[in-house]
Amino acid sequence: MGYQNTGGYGGQGYPPNWQQQQQQQQQQQWPQGGYGQQQLPPAVPAPQAPPPPPPGKPCKIMNCNGTEFAPGSKYCSNKCRKAAVKQGLEVACLMCKELPKAPKRHFCGKACSDKAEKNAPILLDVPKTDPKFADIVKQFNDTWQGSNKPTVHRICKVVNSKAVEDRFQAYRQKVEQAGNWVAQGKTAGNENRRWHGTVRECTVGDDPNKLDMCTSTACKLCCVIRTSFDMKYVAVGVSHGYTRVATKGSPYRAMFLTRIVTGKDHIFTSGVTDPNAKAPPAGYDS
Repeated sequence: MGYQNTGGYGGQGYPPNWQQQQQQQQQQQWPQGGYGQQQLPPAVPAPQAPPPPPPGKPCKIMNCNGTEFAPGSKYCSNKCRKAAVKQGLEVACLMCKELPKAPKRHFCGKACSDKAEKNAPILLDVPKTDPKFADIVKQFNDTWQGSNKPTVHRICKVVNSKAVEDRFQAYRQKVEQAGNWVAQGKTAGNENRRWHGTVRECTVGDDPNKLDMCTSTACKLCCVIRTSFDMKYVAVGVSHGYTRVATKGSPYRAMFLTRIVTGKDHIFTSGVTDPNAKAPPAGYDS
């Protein structure tokens, strides 16, 4: 029996030039190389891994084989950071007293800062190893007027409540906007550090482990710490006069080193300025 015609082109159903058409289609899909070989599509290069980070600096603790856990951190872990405080390589956080203080801060980090604010107002002992201790002693010695200059034995940091701190910042901003002190090369609001002495009825601060304030309304020092400078608690006159006599039951006297927004300040003139004045003249901020 003969073949059945299934394709319309002759005996086996394929067009007479089917091999030539197939070759032309392949040439269109895969162009011929210079040597008669078919070219493949170009290969996509495999992604390269990033270069390894440079090795960290060695931990500052002797005999520790670790490296800094972050650039500039100096130590490999909190264990070594605590060791640095114990070995006197770092100044301790005023709150936890275990980890090093952050640069230009009183605390090691946000956790201790938040804890201090939550418990405010509080007093925190500033050890003599803290650079801030020497800084304050120098200002005291440089600004003391007269003879019989006292010796600074202990310094405590006053942590204000958030309400007091917010009120201070708002007033400083107001004075800055009025006087434009930063543009004059001064601090915002012309803020300065000034001394203030007042009456102390208790012995808070004598012992670094006993820094709880008393509750007596006669103790102006503790009242100022709680409320800041409410005028009913502020000593009037030459403030260091209130510190010439030690508190009963204590060999020490106390003074505040305060942050004052001086703005445009009025200079006290003996015999001219009212010694009992509780506010600066009109047109002045302090």
